Amino acid sequence: MTTVTTEIETTRKLLQAADTDIAAFFDFFTEDCVFRMGNNDPVIGKSAIQSWVAKYLTSVASMRHEIIEEWSEGNVAALRVEVTYTLQNGESFTLPAVTRTRVEHNKVTEYLIFMDPSPVTSDTMQ
Repeated sequence: MTTVTTEIETTRKLLQAADTDIAAFFDFFTEDCVFRMGNNDPVIGKSAIQSWVAKYLTSVASMRHEIIEEWSEGNVAALRVEVTYTLQNGESFTLPAVTRTRVEHNKVTEYLIFMDPSPVTSDTMQ
């Protein structure tokens, strides 16, 4: 029997919000949250994260996360996902990723994304 932890539930809801309501996505973060995607420098603080994500998603029309595998221990959850991006130009592709989320009091204090975002960021992050 698999036990779903609060950390996994919070991370599932975080990903669902990323797919459907980006404002709700940011509501999951604490004011001093640490966010990092791939080899980019860490981004600290909800406001800085919002700015970084807005720039990252410039060319993205929509995205959808499919959860493949889940794991948690203590206040940390890791989800292996496939993320399907649809760009503004209509191009669509799926990238593998792992997210690692630290949750305290149902809020995300650290969110690390392990993936190669270069197909999404080809022009937007330079």
